[in-house]
Amino acid sequence: MIKTFTLRAIDHDQATPESGLIAWHVIDENNRKRIVKATTELSRQGFIKTVKPHHDREMPLVELLSYYVEGESFRIDFGMFNETFGYTPREVFAATQEQSESASNRMKKGIRQLFHVPF
Repeated sequence: MIKTFTLRAIDHDQATPESGLIAWHVIDENNRKRIVKATTELSRQGFIKTVKPHHDREMPLVELLSYYVEGESFRIDFGMFNETFGYTPREVFAATQEQSESASNRMKKGIRQLFHVPF
């Protein structure tokens, strides 16, 4: 699976003297916004030594993001990584769409119950 991303912004917050949290704000080729998060290990001088993604599946993306600055675009092929580690191809936002549909249905049901509207 080949994806194209544009890096919009980078945030890094130091949690402890030895660690921090980094977030890359990206937009994909379909203009979908996404935040990729990772934990950082810091040197004594406060520089980032290592980065560990919050989701293992994002490892290749996190490694590549470390080389880009805000405003740059790049392509990444997840194919070999997915094959090596046994990940099956998937639509990145499929679960999000399913959740919003069920949330929408729950909201409709709640409103109907509130106003005593028959189903």
